[in-house]
Amino acid sequence: MSGFEIAGAALGAFPLAIHALDQYREVAARLGLFFKIRLEYKKCRDDVHFHQLTFSRHLRQLLLPLVADDATIADLLSDPGGQKWKDPKIAELLETRLQESYGLYLEYIKGIRQVMDEINRELAVDTGSVQEKLASPSLTKSVSSNASRLKAAIGNKEGRAFQLYRVKFSNGETVRKRLFGELQEYNDKLERLLDSSDSETRLVTQRKALAEGVAIEAAICSFWIHARRLFKVLTSALDCPGPCQDHGANLVLQHRTSKKPEFQVTFTKAANLAVSSPNPILQWEIQRTKILESDEETAAAEMFKESVSILEDLPRSVPLHRQPRQIKSSFATKKESNTTGTSTSRSTATTMGSTPKPNLAHISNLCADLSQHQTWAQGSCCGYLLEAKSKRRYYVHPISRQHTTTQPSVTLDQILRGGVSLPRLSRTQRYNIALTLASSFLQLLGSPWLPTAAFHRTDILFIKDKPEYTSGFGQGLDNVLRLDQPLVHRQLWPVDSHVSKDGTEDEGDFRFADSLDQLGIMLLELCFGNGVLADQPYRQRWPAGANATEKAVFDVMAARDWQCRVNEEAGPDYAEAVAWCLGGNRSSGLDWWRRDMLSRVIQPLQRCRDYLTAGMRNE
Repeated sequence: MSGFEIAGAALGAFPLAIHALDQYREVAARLGLFFKIRLEYKKCRDDVHFHQLTFSRHLRQLLLPLVADDATIADLLSDPGGQKWKDPKIAELLETRLQESYGLYLEYIKGIRQVMDEINRELAVDTGSVQEKLASPSLTKSVSSNASRLKAAIGNKEGRAFQLYRVKFSNGETVRKRLFGELQEYNDKLERLLDSSDSETRLVTQRKALAEGVAIEAAICSFWIHARRLFKVLTSALDCPGPCQDHGANLVLQHRTSKKPEFQVTFTKAANLAVSSPNPILQWEIQRTKILESDEETAAAEMFKESVSILEDLPRSVPLHRQPRQIKSSFATKKESNTTGTSTSRSTATTMGSTPKPNLAHISNLCADLSQHQTWAQGSCCGYLLEAKSKRRYYVHPISRQHTTTQPSVTLDQILRGGVSLPRLSRTQRYNIALTLASSFLQLLGSPWLPTAAFHRTDILFIKDKPEYTSGFGQGLDNVLRLDQPLVHRQLWPVDSHVSKDGTEDEGDFRFADSLDQLGIMLLELCFGNGVLADQPYRQRWPAGANATEKAVFDVMAARDWQCRVNEEAGPDYAEAVAWCLGGNRSSGLDWWRRDMLSRVIQPLQRCRDYLTAGMRNE
């Protein structure tokens, strides 16, 4: 019997005691004797019921994290000792939850069962004469007087036995008190043991979550290094003659919550369908891909794990000398035996050959491989790009491919200015875009995808897509935009990497504060959603500026005036994010500004977005 079954058996002992007490009360009342023991009876029954509820609730707390179905828990508690208590899966989960406390916990459960068995013996649940008297039909008849009741109670052998039981019950209070004290002690120990086990599990989980959060933050703050490497790999893989010289790539901007380096890259290429005509007709080819980064050791480990998984799925053949043999007649022919052995061998060989794995090849010309997208299953890997210096691999998964004769994208500047036939962005859409842009700024600034000198509304693109790809985002009058996936477009030209003294890549020497000013202005424009900064009265109060430098300074001054309204429009979290971008970052150094931005901009924007979406769900 497993520990879980013992718990069910212990729970089942309580109803036996309560049932015996209830029958005893009924009989004693009809014999006119209940008034003599009613105080002892009530105290005894209340004690049994109390410990039953305590133990039952404890078992419920024990089962809640293990069993997802409330109906199953109710069935277990209402049917102690039933078939569901024999479920080995629940028993294994119980042992896993309690860990090293499981053995001691089981001993306490056994102790409760032993105490309940002793209580039931004290209540004479097993005594045949008492049980027979409790169930006697003659006692169901009415008795006219107390004297006649007493006479009925002592007039026969069974009645005298019942009277002896009554005397024993009245004199057994000391024993019952001791047994109930032991029950209380066991229940207290079970509760403390479960609480300590849960507290330890909770602390371990919190520590793992904290460590995972720190690792994710570190990965996000260093993501620009992975982005730079990918850019270099793509420039070398698309270095092919002909029209591919001007290949461009659109990197999907994401609010990342994982430390795994993954990229969604959309390649666009335009071709003139009317070469001989003075009016060119352009057709754009849009190729979506997902690119996963992995080093050689990780790739080898994954391939080894996959190989082991394949081998584990294969049927295991048992050598003939270890196979169980049936008792056969000595007249059995060798022909029958040989036929059986041959059949088994052929079946195994066929199964092993039925799971071929394609060998992933190194991609030397990504443009040529992507042009063969129709030969690959959607989402399958068509090969990998190799970064020669770090030996890192970038596995390319084609997702979709489409052609269009209309301009395939619009910019954030066009959307905010109302230059496209789209409804005004909703508050939820604006806050989602704001969070994605700020998070992508932190991840990509300093890499070729987001140079510090070029971060503007016109750099943020939204691809027009077929309706079946959009999931309802950004449906307008004539076009459908993927507003949930902003992109940044870059021409794939070779770039130089900055290398620090220890040989690792660094960000170089740049002023990130100017780019943060531009981000702060974009966050302001997305906060209100009623045009760009140049259209606001706050900007009209300041001079236009004689050159680009003066214009940028006056833009920031106007943005700080506009910033005063953010708190009443979007709340303190959004206001904190904008304030840090428009000046609060000046005390952050080059080595830690990303971590400061994570806590001062990204997390407040995420809280603001989450509050909004949670409120919409509750409406």
